[in-house]
Amino acid sequence: MKAENGEGSAGHDGSVVQDLRSGLTAPCSLKIEDGEYWYGGCVMDGSRYPFTAGDDYRLDLIDLDSPNQVSPAFISTHGRALWSEEPFDLKVQGDTMVMITRGTVHVDASGANLRDAQQNLARQTFTLGQMPPEEFFRMPQWNTWIELIYKQNQRDVMKYANGIVDNGFPPGIIMIDDFWGDYYGRWQFSPRKFPDPKGMVEKLHDMGFKVMVWVCPFVTPDTVEYHELRDRHMLIFDRDGEPVIRQWWNGYGAILDMSNPETYAWLKEGLQDLRSQTGVDGFKFDAGDFKYYHDDDASLMRLTRQEEAQLWGRFGTEFDYNEYRVNYKNSGLPLVNRLQDKIFEWGKDGLSELIPDTIAQGLLGYYYNCPDMIGGGEYRSFLGTKTLDQELIVRSAQCAALMAMMQFSVAPWRVLDKEHLALCQEAARLHVELSQTIVNLARKASQTGEPITRSMAYDFPQAPVDCLKTQFMLGDRILSAPVIEKGATSKRVYLPEGRWQSLQDESTVVDGPVTRDVPVTLATLPAYRRID
Repeated sequence: MKAENGEGSAGHDGSVVQDLRSGLTAPCSLKIEDGEYWYGGCVMDGSRYPFTAGDDYRLDLIDLDSPNQVSPAFISTHGRALWSEEPFDLKVQGDTMVMITRGTVHVDASGANLRDAQQNLARQTFTLGQMPPEEFFRMPQWNTWIELIYKQNQRDVMKYANGIVDNGFPPGIIMIDDFWGDYYGRWQFSPRKFPDPKGMVEKLHDMGFKVMVWVCPFVTPDTVEYHELRDRHMLIFDRDGEPVIRQWWNGYGAILDMSNPETYAWLKEGLQDLRSQTGVDGFKFDAGDFKYYHDDDASLMRLTRQEEAQLWGRFGTEFDYNEYRVNYKNSGLPLVNRLQDKIFEWGKDGLSELIPDTIAQGLLGYYYNCPDMIGGGEYRSFLGTKTLDQELIVRSAQCAALMAMMQFSVAPWRVLDKEHLALCQEAARLHVELSQTIVNLARKASQTGEPITRSMAYDFPQAPVDCLKTQFMLGDRILSAPVIEKGATSKRVYLPEGRWQSLQDESTVVDGPVTRDVPVTLATLPAYRRID
């Protein structure tokens, strides 16, 4: 292999190291081989992966505005892994990937396929050894967001929880979403909204739920907490020595300086106190997006935007029950990573992106992952809509059923008729039936870095490119090809080498490799288990 335009050198493991420590200088480049396909470092670009020579693709991690997980790393179907400790700007130019960075770009070419490349990347860059609690994988999760939005309150949370149980769904983890307190920075239940939070949590526990609540790194200005944090220099300041007050989606807020050990301890102790006082089990850590930090912000440790996001993610390891939407370079850590809120649509930014985005999460090491809320978590998609597309909700549930996690938010019993509700219940039951398999895969991921939900190309290098965004593997023995097109009467499914038994009809056994057009009804989830 050849490293071009710079001081390239061959590492002792056969890799090529490109050193560009002098700042943003002349780019280094890597030629894309014939028939080589690449998966990359931005989960929101999942639908654009894999790319190859001639594709129009660019990922600027130096100046990135992504609401999901990223890592400065790429892997290819020819077994090559590329990574850096620093963010880089990568662009495909013809048959060449050109990278500009302040750091060192490493390329390991010792592998032969996508699995080899991902495993080499895991050994070099993932933090292995632990996984989140098994409850994340065993039961569907429930989030109050779509039902309550910013009107979180004890009465309606309990109504939602009772609806889950009364309609035959398993309880799982329930997440009380944004604005359960009086304002941001005061991490106590609002007594107006939650008159008895401890009693509420005890009831939810008795019903079989684990309970999580929403947290962010913002502090509402002109509050007691804001003044205390400002005076103790525990916030992020600007270059003029004033606290940063920055606009985010919920208005304006000061930002916690998590690089300050006092701030870190303040938030940790505050959340631990809430947990001990009320019995909540953990926290959904939202925000932390790159765009809410600036490189000239004055944090104690003078962190970059990327480092701020990385530290916010690492904070979650203080609590077993956690969830994130944004992360940077925290691959392999025991953090639950959810996809960015998807809109209530079939196509772009909706259902069709769940599979490719989830695959990108897994390959990058964010494999304790959740494919967003069933039907979508973008609440504006549900506002002012008198009737919802019931088929879309069913297909969303079926898609999530065989992924590492599944999470409901809009109440299926409120918006679905009897037929469609029964199919969502069936999807939830299927996930529970396979939960031990999923837990075993999560355990293995914590030790090896192998994805739970994975690309067809991971275990079957001969899989055709046209199936890589429409079906996936759960581990190496269960194949799922959910229907993701409205009104579909058939689904094209590629079955690799081996004998495959239908999960819905055990009398159906197919020998691969073969591509089939499978007839489907609304009740059909084309899914197979390898039995040879």
